[in-house]
Amino acid sequence: MSETAKKAILIMAGLLVCVLTFFFVYQPNSDEITDLEAQSSKLQSEVNRLTGLQAMSAQMRPTAEQHESEMDMYFAEYPSRMTEQKAIYNVYRMMVDTGMRVTAIQPNKDMTFMQGGTLVGADAAAMSENVEAATGAGASAEISPETKVPINEIIGKYCTYSLQVIGTKKEVYAALDWISENSEHMSVGPVSLAFDSSSGKLSGQIDVNYYSMNGNGIAYVEPDISGITIGSDDVFGYGVKKSKKRSYQE
Repeated sequence: MSETAKKAILIMAGLLVCVLTFFFVYQPNSDEITDLEAQSSKLQSEVNRLTGLQAMSAQMRPTAEQHESEMDMYFAEYPSRMTEQKAIYNVYRMMVDTGMRVTAIQPNKDMTFMQGGTLVGADAAAMSENVEAATGAGASAEISPETKVPINEIIGKYCTYSLQVIGTKKEVYAALDWISENSEHMSVGPVSLAFDSSSGKLSGQIDVNYYSMNGNGIAYVEPDISGITIGSDDVFGYGVKKSKKRSYQE
């Protein structure tokens, strides 16, 4: 074989090595480098975003702590639970203070109005009753309402008591104000009253809603019911004296 042929073969072999090196070594490594650079850029963007969030978190922490403190103060205004004993005691106090007679009391089921730190709609409240205990969400607040739990685990509840009442217009107005202005966080529900010609007074039904915050850490205090007399005509018997606190026009 001549020297020229040998040189040609060597040149062809060198070119073949270069081509193989490009396709099997350089090109894969180049693609991998491109992918790594893209991933690195994406991760750097995420690092920059998280760094910005960390700075914002540090700035917002005092505001968040202030809001949490305000929420604790707000939740502390509610009882941790509302028992039938306490609810009926409040009805008794209303009767004594306003003079409106209560002839029957019908408690209804507890309903959830706040869960997971957000308010629950009326339809959802009916469906979510006691679901917390079954699913484990807010279980501590559900099982032991007086136990302090994080704000997002507090469960807000209300129970409606339907009262059969009879009284003058002045007494009814006084009772509605008494309910709305009470420190126990009560509210007036549906009111259905009609004029009773036999007594010359208004009679019918007033619904009263009692609110509580399960898990706010406020210990339940038993009301003093030693002075309450149970009757057969009125719920609390005869002889209940009206306290003079308001003056309403008939």
